[in-house]
Amino acid sequence: MNKHTVLSGLIFVLITALVLFAPSQFRKAQSANLTSVSDTLSTSKLSFYGLMGSGNTIGSTLVIINTTTAPSTSSTQLASPSASTVKIGTRGYTISSTTPNGDESKFEITTALQSGDQTAGVPIIATSSASHTVKFVTAAGVPNGSIRVLVQATTNTSSSNDGIPDGDGFDFNVTAPSVKCPADVGATYDFVAGTASAQAVTVNSVKYHVFECRYSGVGAASQSFTADPIVVTSLINPAPASGHAVGTSDAYSVIVQNVDSTYTLIDQTAIKVGAIEAVRITATVAPQITFRIAGIPSGSSGNNTCGSNTDVTTTPQSVPFGQVSITSFSNAAHALDVSTNAVGGYAVTAQENYLLTKVGAATTLAGATGNGANITYSSAGRWDSTTYKGFGYSLLYIGKVTGSGSAAFQRTDTSGNCSGGTFCAKQFANLNSSEPAQTIFSSSGVADSENVNVCYRIIITTTQAAGDYENNVVYTATSTF
Repeated sequence: MNKHTVLSGLIFVLITALVLFAPSQFRKAQSANLTSVSDTLSTSKLSFYGLMGSGNTIGSTLVIINTTTAPSTSSTQLASPSASTVKIGTRGYTISSTTPNGDESKFEITTALQSGDQTAGVPIIATSSASHTVKFVTAAGVPNGSIRVLVQATTNTSSSNDGIPDGDGFDFNVTAPSVKCPADVGATYDFVAGTASAQAVTVNSVKYHVFECRYSGVGAASQSFTADPIVVTSLINPAPASGHAVGTSDAYSVIVQNVDSTYTLIDQTAIKVGAIEAVRITATVAPQITFRIAGIPSGSSGNNTCGSNTDVTTTPQSVPFGQVSITSFSNAAHALDVSTNAVGGYAVTAQENYLLTKVGAATTLAGATGNGANITYSSAGRWDSTTYKGFGYSLLYIGKVTGSGSAAFQRTDTSGNCSGGTFCAKQFANLNSSEPAQTIFSSSGVADSENVNVCYRIIITTTQAAGDYENNVVYTATSTF
């Protein structure tokens, strides 16, 4: 045997020994699966990345989109309802409506398109950002290691963190997402602040954003982080992927890893998350108004009606005064109630068809003129002395569930012609005399059960002809939609 043969044998033996007895850090770690791994998105709604179509004009509030070659091809994919924002080119606009008249190639904005933004091919961007809540149970105790969450990113390195949605992964955003790590677990896991890195890792040719929670401590097998998970916020959801089918989610990879202090992979589990269009739900709320007239019984408290207790019981259709007096007031009341969803509010008006008139004759009972002879259908005045005769009414605002309503005047008013009095009143507007109906209470917005009491008051002169008198008072409630 020559020296060369001996030397070769020695080298072979030495290499074999190194392989057999090499420390563990030189051997590939055997990866196990973490269990109960999940990634819950706060919203799985796809971001919108569209393009301006042909036919847009400067100054228009109607936007036409490209429905053939852009990642997002339908305005139904835009956020709704109104007040959502969209970027056209470099400018921000507020969306007033999507799919006007059911047209998915258009949407409307609150301000006019500016120069340059109307050009075909200009990007239309509306991002949908989500938080990722990542839960898992460890497989082994890994001392002084790190839990890493890998979220699939675009293959295009230059656009992975520009704040513009990508069609093949989550965008890191211009400002790095925040990472909330779990609370410490005794001496087992002592976490430091989480870190976020854009496109930091490539696995099987796929690029991933990395969100890391490093810790000191011995680690533990079967440690649950389901109640106290890792939370990553402000990642931008993908735009529709190439070949995306509307109504079918695009799947993206998320990997949860447990690595040691040298970033050797110990355990990992890969899962998929889906991004899909939001379901656009539409409904039409019909304009509505409810107006109710309710009777008030005899003897009702004066503070809530006429200042004196009511003398008769009214029904929704009648005020049966019966025999009235020449020396004292007769009082009766109705409760009027309005509800409406009209954004412009409502108004309730009142008008009598003619003066109280004797049945079968032309004799009438005059409207009240008040203490100062200054009460008309359009002007309120003091009427608390029985010396002054006639028929009139007053109002008392009772309350509401919601709304901003008010009465045109009230029984308790003491200003103007009502100064010094205890009962402020008006005549009813007389249709037969071409007097226009008068608003008695109203609101400038939506209302829920706004309530006003009407107090009817009558007293006659000694010369008023005997007989039965009647007329009709018409209340009209009108909403402004």
